[in-house]
Amino acid sequence: LAQAGLHVLKLAAPAACAPARSRPLSIKTVAGSSDPRSPDPTRSLARSIHQERAAASVAAQLLYISPPHWEHKKRISEVAAGSAGSTSAAEMGVLSGSTLLASNRLQSAAALSALTLGVFMIDLKLQELSSGGAGDRAIDPSLGAAPQETPHECSWLYFAAEVLTVAGCMVLPAAFLQLRGKSTKGKSPKLRALSQPSCPPLPLSKLSDAEDSPRSRGGRGMPPSEAPAGKSALARFNQAISSAAKDGDTRCAERWFSEIRKHGLVPDLVSYNSVIHACARQGDTARASQWMQKMRAIGVMPNTISYNILMDACVKAEDADGAERWLSQMLEDGIEANEISYATVIHARAKNGDTAKAEGWLQEMLRRGVTPNVVSYNSLIYACGRRGDISGAERWVQEMEARGLEPRVTTYSAVVDACAKSGDVLRAERWMERMIARGVDPNVVSYSTMIDCCAKAEDLERAELWLCKMAERGVQPNAHSFSALISACSKQGDADAAARALCRMEAAGIDGDVVVYGGVLDACAKAGDVVRAKQVFQQMRSCGIRPNVITYSALARPFAHRGDWVEVESIAAEMKSEGLAVNEYFLYVLLLAYSTAKARQPEKAEAAFLEACRQRVEINKHVSSVLARAVGRARSQELLQVARAPR
Repeated sequence: LAQAGLHVLKLAAPAACAPARSRPLSIKTVAGSSDPRSPDPTRSLARSIHQERAAASVAAQLLYISPPHWEHKKRISEVAAGSAGSTSAAEMGVLSGSTLLASNRLQSAAALSALTLGVFMIDLKLQELSSGGAGDRAIDPSLGAAPQETPHECSWLYFAAEVLTVAGCMVLPAAFLQLRGKSTKGKSPKLRALSQPSCPPLPLSKLSDAEDSPRSRGGRGMPPSEAPAGKSALARFNQAISSAAKDGDTRCAERWFSEIRKHGLVPDLVSYNSVIHACARQGDTARASQWMQKMRAIGVMPNTISYNILMDACVKAEDADGAERWLSQMLEDGIEANEISYATVIHARAKNGDTAKAEGWLQEMLRRGVTPNVVSYNSLIYACGRRGDISGAERWVQEMEARGLEPRVTTYSAVVDACAKSGDVLRAERWMERMIARGVDPNVVSYSTMIDCCAKAEDLERAELWLCKMAERGVQPNAHSFSALISACSKQGDADAAARALCRMEAAGIDGDVVVYGGVLDACAKAGDVVRAKQVFQQMRSCGIRPNVITYSALARPFAHRGDWVEVESIAAEMKSEGLAVNEYFLYVLLLAYSTAKARQPEKAEAAFLEACRQRVEINKHVSSVLARAVGRARSQELLQVARAPR
């Protein structure tokens, strides 16, 4: 029991226990006697220690768990002081989590000590019962053994119980540790540390308490000789926080932040910005805002980088209003906003298509004497492109060039996209030629946008021509490039051209997706080629691509045009078996099959329509039109009234 206690103390403070480990354990040390020849007043305790020593020794060995807690604190201090050499992010996580793991080990050691003490007391009681009154006779130290005792009439029962108790004292700790270490059995110590949560969450309320604790103010918790100090130590901690932020590990970044105060240091602006960046990378704008408020509350004023990080997080969360609020707060605090600050808010408004507010922030930017960069103008051009405003996009390009900014490939691609939205192929080609003439090499996005422009204009020949130009200039097409080409084939109903484009894509080693195969199926549907449609569908399934409702609708459409409602119902059953519900597209195809059958199926059409209404399928004008063809105009009006009735 004494050895077990020493090992428990070693886990808490091994330096204090080092002298005790070097001294042999004796009965007089445990009993507290200064004279080895004097009789021990607690004779039963002395006798029990002889019998329990082996069991306590085994338990003590089981309790020894390395490395101790202190070694991890020492390693953390080495990282802070810069004497640990290069430290990886993974090791930083292990060091941060090892302190928690060591505390769990200390709890295990305390539980085992309590268990040993309980068994010891039971054994002591059994010895008193088995001694049968012989406890009044003293132990003679000169003889080195206890005198003869009068055996109790049931002493053998107590003796057996005592043997079982000692055995339990040896077995129970081993069983306890076996259960505790079952999950990490067979792993190295480092892997066991990594398997634990390296940086558990740290609420901001508890963090503030930890920072203001006496331990954090006094720098206690480690030897004074090892306490890191100065800017170099703080820089090491900031490096650890930044590394965790780049890995997107917010919890680990916050844990390293808490270690700064524990080592007697004061976090600076870089420390707070790194933690805010970690929260922003995870899209947690609320927690990033809390860190900003905490930074301001303790007197650390945020800078331009702090606000830019928060605005960027709002843009990624599609919160344009939030980005504007932070920029307004930034200006109210007298902090100078740079071109990145304004470009972020302009981009946030441009993503929502709000060109008026985006232009307003550009004018505010110019009024404050901040020169816009290419990103600001590209955002405005992109916003015009989303609306198909070619004139607006061209105007912003001209203004950009007038300010001495050179358009990039993204600038030209945005203008080509504006032309594609309007279906103006000739205008898009002029911008492509202008880009090449200016020495800007078009990328895969530029060519794909140009091919898509030709597809929207249903110009298959030009689409194939631009795909060939793309290959001639050494630009590798992607799935979007072929998808745009197949879309052009689909609009013209050219199933052969769509199949050729699919073969070219496979020959280029590009994996197709559900959009690509859906375009080929749509081309087959318009061409009425049911055989090829089934072949393409099976090819898609063999590639491991799961079809969606649009794909099933395209597969069923050629059968519907032929009036083969049996095949369409079979496709509908297969679609439902895949867990897909009927939508307005497939409902149109199903009603079309009932209406074009040689023997029209008004009853089936009505039943399918009412079932779709119960499933709250949207009823559009195309569904209403084909319903009238299937059940008659008068009956279709009655059914539509039922569909419009409140449910």
